Amino acid sequence: MGSVASTIKRRFIKLMSKVYDPLVDLAIGNQTIKIPISHMLRENVALYPDYNFNLPRIIKYVSQFVPDVRVIDIGANIGDTVAFIKNYTDVPILCIDGEEKYLATLRKNVAKYSNVSICLSLVGAETKETNLKLKMDKGTAFVEESKEKTTIRTLENILGEFVDFKNSKIVKVDTDGYDTLILRGSENYLRTNNPMLFFEFDPFLISKNNDDPFNFMDYLMDCRYYYFIFYTNTGDYLLSCNAGERHIIYEVVNYFSGRKMETFADICAFHKNDEELYKLCRDNEIAHFKKIRNY
Repeated sequence: MGSVASTIKRRFIKLMSKVYDPLVDLAIGNQTIKIPISHMLRENVALYPDYNFNLPRIIKYVSQFVPDVRVIDIGANIGDTVAFIKNYTDVPILCIDGEEKYLATLRKNVAKYSNVSICLSLVGAETKETNLKLKMDKGTAFVEESKEKTTIRTLENILGEFVDFKNSKIVKVDTDGYDTLILRGSENYLRTNNPMLFFEFDPFLISKNNDDPFNFMDYLMDCRYYYFIFYTNTGDYLLSCNAGERHIIYEVVNYFSGRKMETFADICAFHKNDEELYKLCRDNEIAHFKKIRNY
């Protein structure tokens, strides 16, 4: 009965939100944000206790190891990642998003923090004018054609404006299948600054956007990203491996391929020079899940 009731509730909210999508309060750990009632984050947080807390934990580990940690959040949406992070650490964060619809909510949710900056922009492989725009649906963004011009900017171009974040240690990307294209377009930044990466990895959406998920992992390793932690999209730790274990990396890509957005991965990638940082994060994450699962 509970499942039927939940389905009916979701359908009602979907219909209602087409004409009226009010903001409601959502508790994220010890933080509270405003969120459109149609946003899928409400349901995900209720269903999956570990949802989106993996990145904040990793930032906490990194902050204890590296001084002056700064975070770039590409695909900031309504500022929910900021709230997750602020449960653990008060690091400076640059929020980048190209969706104007959620801008007011984003501003409202981060206004309480003195060290959060906002940039309204799509991020791409080059800085140019385009007819593309973001279309939102239940908190997820899709790019579609538009009659109006908008500007796509490279990450390096944006950081020319937000110079305090030029040497950020952590870059998070969550842009519904465009993550790999954005990271390919940021190659010079990755090779120069070697930030730790945390990004959504959905082979189905990656392929729809004319990228190859297997080739992308080769690209990262070519950029000297040698260490990886894989999670499921619900926040569960899956496994860790290094560039010398490419067969494992390819098997993970195979596992998540062809699932049509039903399940996908989040990947935390570390540069070759950050082996000790990778081991610290991996060991702490394994200890975290041992504790909460009591084994």
